[in-house]
Amino acid sequence: MSTQFKFLTLPQRSGTVANVFIHGYSAGHDMEDRSSLRRYIPSSLHNCINIFAFWPSGHWSQFDELSTKGILAAGRFNLLAGVGTAVADRALHFNISRKRATAMGKTLLKQLEAYILKHHPYVGTVNLLGHSLGGRVVISALRELLSNQAPDGLEVGDVLLMAAASELSGEEASAIGKRIKGSLCNAFSSADNILLLNLDETSAGRNPVDNCKNVEMPEFGHTDYWPRLERVLRASRFHGYQGGLPASTQAQAILKNPDPVVSDHLLYDLLELTSDRIRSQVVKHLRTSSWTSFETDNSLYLLTKELQLLGGHCLVNLARGSGLKYVQILLMLAEHYDLVNELHDCAQVIELEALLISQFFQSSFGEGHAFASKKEILQQVGVMSEKGYFEQVDALAASLTITSYFSTPEAPAPVYRETSSVLSKANKELVLASASILPSLSALIPTVHMKTAVTNLKSAVKPGYSALIPAVAILFYARVKLNNEGLL
Repeated sequence: MSTQFKFLTLPQRSGTVANVFIHGYSAGHDMEDRSSLRRYIPSSLHNCINIFAFWPSGHWSQFDELSTKGILAAGRFNLLAGVGTAVADRALHFNISRKRATAMGKTLLKQLEAYILKHHPYVGTVNLLGHSLGGRVVISALRELLSNQAPDGLEVGDVLLMAAASELSGEEASAIGKRIKGSLCNAFSSADNILLLNLDETSAGRNPVDNCKNVEMPEFGHTDYWPRLERVLRASRFHGYQGGLPASTQAQAILKNPDPVVSDHLLYDLLELTSDRIRSQVVKHLRTSSWTSFETDNSLYLLTKELQLLGGHCLVNLARGSGLKYVQILLMLAEHYDLVNELHDCAQVIELEALLISQFFQSSFGEGHAFASKKEILQQVGVMSEKGYFEQVDALAASLTITSYFSTPEAPAPVYRETSSVLSKANKELVLASASILPSLSALIPTVHMKTAVTNLKSAVKPGYSALIPAVAILFYARVKLNNEGLL
């Protein structure tokens, strides 16, 4: 698993001080959760540069193949044995994530310094905020700071621990307080029962710590800190927070059942802000699927809804009347193309789209296609005309149909590299080959080509995929050209 942080600077940045947010276990594990975390940062912190540091924390619901086989084997013997095995496996998983948090913390400041030097060279001071195992990451980083007496490097200002899943002694807190420029604050709650699972440690997140600015958050559960972050910042008097008057005591209207179409900002807002020409291309590709139906050409609402309906299981979506959010669709496609292990490197939706689009074109036209490189695709697409890009997506769409396996389409030549690949034709010939000769072909064609061929065939067969994939490619182009920070 990756040992690198994926840093993301949030929009509306200003100032020369950076606030760095570190999530905990079962958080920030995919694009959907990362988008949710970003929305918790209050506008009162927009006088600073706000950076999220995503790390591979793992998620309790994600079982690897070995764990799954072990649980199923125990379940066949006895149901209670299967449940017990699952509980023990998740306890082990948490312990592994806990050790990883400590190891990641030792490299946090070094990696953060390199990121800030490249993207925000005028920043000299960072404030650290860590929740749960993110607090463990921060404490590990501060311990590393204590062991390094060199005065150079980033200066640490305020530190805010929220429900920290780590021990911290009063002696350590005293030493850390002398080493940092600001204050060391421990936000804790005795009502946080989740931290009781941290069996062999007395978590700072449940108890006051000597030589810290201890801020008790009465009745706070473990998952309350991010949604109620502004209250924690106000109570701790965190540097950079300009909340002014206390929050209103009047209840705010909460929309209990938001419209899943209009609330899908990464899709609905993008379609609303982009040009009619680009929207018409999305419509064109969606109409190729028998699972879509458009009453009008210019209905933004209907267009968004129809695209959502192509995500997930089409029959289930039609039955319930709603589909998947755009981020969930992208994650679905990432799983379809076996890109799950690469998701950690995607902190923005445009990065996830770039990863997917490069895989789309590589699968259909081989590594020789200019869009097949995920490192270069943003630059390639950014300088390309609408006409040229639309032609490429048309060729991609043609390659995703069953008929293309009998007549292989070719992408327009201008965007091929000098070493053009014939992978697409080889893939489709392989799929059409009879099962009896596949063993002999496997000796001649690399396994990765066979895997790509099967994936391409699934894309052509699965309901809606042949329309959804080129539609996502058009949306990626719209996002690149629009370059709106709030939609990236």
